[in-house]
Amino acid sequence: MRLYLALFGIIFYSSQVYAAAEISIGTLFDYMPSNKTTYLKKIMNIGDSTAFIKISINEIKYDENGLPYEVPEQETENRALIASPSRLIIPAKGVQATRLLFLDKKDTERYFRVRFVPVQPKNNDGFDAQKTEQTREELTAGIQILTGYGAFLFITPEEPKYSTEITEDTNSAEIQNNGNTTIILDFFESCNKKTKECSTATKLHILPGSKKQLVKNSNESYHFQLIEGDKTKSIVIGN
Repeated sequence: MRLYLALFGIIFYSSQVYAAAEISIGTLFDYMPSNKTTYLKKIMNIGDSTAFIKISINEIKYDENGLPYEVPEQETENRALIASPSRLIIPAKGVQATRLLFLDKKDTERYFRVRFVPVQPKNNDGFDAQKTEQTREELTAGIQILTGYGAFLFITPEEPKYSTEITEDTNSAEIQNNGNTTIILDFFESCNKKTKECSTATKLHILPGSKKQLVKNSNESYHFQLIEGDKTKSIVIGN
């Protein structure tokens, strides 16, 4: 049985030593709607030097035990998801965008990790040669740590079906996703009934066929927004 997805490998990419650029990819979870085959992703360079970004895409699948694994990046002609462009040159304090294009059938939900990796520009690596040389001349001898980031993209099936079942007994509660697409538990937090203090809110994803189990006690309640596509409902468990 697949487990619910929290921050699965999102803030993950190792640091490497390059020039002083710093990128922001906005949201870490992105969702391609059922009626779309493209998704526009904006990347900001909040640093003080030009950023050269390579984009790589890997599909995430699940083995027979429900454990996720990353599929090696395919040749361009065999990819289900591509980025256009796959190379970005972002000036300091600037913004660029790439369009993620899904080229396969949307009969089931699929998952992709999209990495945005700052690199040191080289000749013949897909970047504009003139801009690359200009930036090299501008770089100083100083170096800083520059970290790449990744987003998790959900490809919603063409015909999404939502079926969430919440069951409770004295000691536990279970949230089961019986549909064919992921449901979201947003602003999920546990709260002390007496002090009214709550844990830090987080976002949980429950994949199709998966469930989230909660332990109940008399002093605690769970609060979250259940999101099923474009519908949102406030839920309290253990009230």
